[in-house]
Amino acid sequence: MSNGIKARQNEDKCIAMLAAQRQLYNDAKKMNLVLILISIILPFILSFISLFTQDTYVDNSSYIVAIAALILSFIMDKYIDKQKELAASIQQQFDTYVYTMPWNYRLFGNNRNTNQEIAKYSKSILNNNKEKQKLYDWYVAENDNKSLLDGILSCQRENYAWDIGLRKRFKTASIITVVILSLIVLAVGIINSEKLLTVICHMAFIAPMLEWLLSTIKDIDKDIESLNALDELINNDSNKSMEDLQDIQKALFEHRKECYIIPSYLYNIFKNNDEDEAHRTASL
Repeated sequence: MSNGIKARQNEDKCIAMLAAQRQLYNDAKKMNLVLILISIILPFILSFISLFTQDTYVDNSSYIVAIAALILSFIMDKYIDKQKELAASIQQQFDTYVYTMPWNYRLFGNNRNTNQEIAKYSKSILNNNKEKQKLYDWYVAENDNKSLLDGILSCQRENYAWDIGLRKRFKTASIITVVILSLIVLAVGIINSEKLLTVICHMAFIAPMLEWLLSTIKDIDKDIESLNALDELINNDSNKSMEDLQDIQKALFEHRKECYIIPSYLYNIFKNNDEDEAHRTASL
């Protein structure tokens, strides 16, 4: 017998919630992409150019880029945090409605009225039928055939599995990318028979890149740590009451508000594989 999760998640108001939170995350990801371009791609280009020219303009540009990246990072981080918090609040309202989970003010805080924000941010995706269709069946159908509590837990496990997998992949991809770009700069300098001191000076151009990497790894490691704690709540052997599920939902809510934004391209690469895994897991 159906627990109603599948039907509720596909109601018009729920699709609007999902459209709004996706648009908010998309906007935040675009800003984060700009930060990545400023912190990684532009410094790499400048450092590469500097290997073939002695123009002081390039040297001065590197300092300007480093300062600009720092200032823009501060401004954009504030914007990204605001978008994430609103998106997390809307996602929380979606989940609690779909789960028919009572809103716990002590755990979740005030259940603010986000109707105006939902109407504003959902419009673009709702008007794009292709993108709108992607929002249906947000949670896999197998969750609908379980008891309500088991279905909720399965949905929460689905959220956890998607997120921790993306973060581990992004961390690995970030380290590999920055290491490769740094080695390219070093290798080209050596091929050009430059003195070691000169090559080391050129490496200073990629300081924003290294700073971004260290900061990102720190954020991702913090996210993984919180998700590991969530794993202990979700995957222990105890039978879950609604109160237990609310505790898990609080942890998910807090994580969504604080977590690092992962670029969409990585999500899209592994989307089919992760969906298959979610179906297999929910069937167990």
